Amino acid sequence: MNMKAIVCTKLGEPNLLEIQEIDKPKIAENEVLIKVEAAGVNFPDALLVQGKYQIVMDPPFTPGNEVCGFVEDKGEKVNIPIGTKVIGIPPIGGFAEYVAVNENLVIPVKNNFDSLAGASLPINYGTSYYALKRRANAKNGETLLVLGASGGIGTSTIQLAKVMGLHTICAVGSNEKADYVKSLGADEIVRYDQVDLKETVKELTDGKGVDIVIDPVGGEATEQALRATAFNGRLLVIGFANGSIPKISLNLTLVKGVSIVGVWWGRWTNTAPTETAEDFQELISFIENDKLKIVPKNNYKLEETSVALENFLTRKNIGKTVISI
Repeated sequence: MNMKAIVCTKLGEPNLLEIQEIDKPKIAENEVLIKVEAAGVNFPDALLVQGKYQIVMDPPFTPGNEVCGFVEDKGEKVNIPIGTKVIGIPPIGGFAEYVAVNENLVIPVKNNFDSLAGASLPINYGTSYYALKRRANAKNGETLLVLGASGGIGTSTIQLAKVMGLHTICAVGSNEKADYVKSLGADEIVRYDQVDLKETVKELTDGKGVDIVIDPVGGEATEQALRATAFNGRLLVIGFANGSIPKISLNLTLVKGVSIVGVWWGRWTNTAPTETAEDFQELISFIENDKLKIVPKNNYKLEETSVALENFLTRKNIGKTVISI
């Protein structure tokens, strides 16, 4: 039986992606077949189809690695019942009507769990929670500077910071982005297209500096943010959305007693499955207990996938993006 899927037939710009009728995936004994209702879209998807991600895939392939839907079929060694609603984290293949996923990468949820929230949860919220909880050991009452605050990682970080009792200073580059992060509960806004980031952050913290920086952006802002940290601060390196990898003078880490901490959530999930499952259960409980409300700002159709990816590359993307299937 066939299904619709987005297929990368050659590496390059997102507008080269094709929507095709291809065979439904066959499942192995330890896999489930998920009928996809929604798929999350992320910056690495845009890099992957260009051949610019850490992992380069040979076409043809279907991108997409976070989905929410229902189990349509299961392998003989799988205990998850058919008909169960699940969040899935396939390594590839999510931008399609069906995807096969190893049962270890599937999280059962209640049938009334919102599919758009489910497709938004794994990568952005998983990364942000891992960064704050496990890499920064964030404590209630600490201050947090969020670079690229209006993006997918930025917005998930703002929301989780509120749950964890952190005071957020959010850096954005436009009025529209400022308004959006305010709507998510940002405590302070810094327009780093208009003011000096380091000096403004210092002023907002009475000269102390911030305890934690979340940095999915890179470029010049990274060093400014590092200079705006408090003693024993932590700068969390998540990515380089502006395309420039900063070179940091290590004397800054000495004189400020600051830690520069790498955050590679995907690698960690493979090495620490028990802790990963624990974090997901906590994130799901935040949603079920109304502490966390995930409403993706951008909802595209499968046919509009290339537009969704293009918005990441042109820095037009605000908030979380999903595809409804």
